[in-house]
Amino acid sequence: MAYRNFQFIDLKNKFGIEQTRAKLFDKIVDVEPSERLKNAIDILKDLSLTTEKALSEAIVFPVLTEIKLRNKDKIQLFSGESVNSDRQNGLSGECDFIFAKAPGSFELMAPIINITEADNPRSLSQTAAQLVGARLFNQQRDTSVEVLYGACTSGYDWVFLKLEGSKIIIDTERYVLNNISQLLGVLQKIVDIQTA
Repeated sequence: MAYRNFQFIDLKNKFGIEQTRAKLFDKIVDVEPSERLKNAIDILKDLSLTTEKALSEAIVFPVLTEIKLRNKDKIQLFSGESVNSDRQNGLSGECDFIFAKAPGSFELMAPIINITEADNPRSLSQTAAQLVGARLFNQQRDTSVEVLYGACTSGYDWVFLKLEGSKIIIDTERYVLNNISQLLGVLQKIVDIQTA
């Protein structure tokens, strides 16, 4: 088993993780995108983005890079890193994008504070499993983080999750690329919470 094979019932049976739904974020402050990101989004209109890889490279990476550049001294952005924290229980595999509270690092270090899976938003259980793996990764490096956030996105639609204690909370709100300022505001709020 690997992250991609997890269903929510597996998280419950193996780790006692229950899922629930709630609104995760109040008082989002919109973040105006840079000209660089606006231009990148404009270019999307002329592209044929039919694969997960294309969506990931053309949409998700530029959005997350925007947040990284706004927070140079707080976080590092990693892409395609493996988080193998418990292979025996299936907590292993590659994560599309990771924010770690390790500015300037060239190697994935704890604490991981956010994972983004560039996939169909119905793949929430995979993202949830990655958060459980990230929590264990942090604990194994004596860097506990009480609350972890994640996102599952097609690039156009974003669904956020929060791992807190034995609960995975799936946001009842959806955020969309068409409202990029609000989406950036949510991502910035997560960074602010995790680096305070």
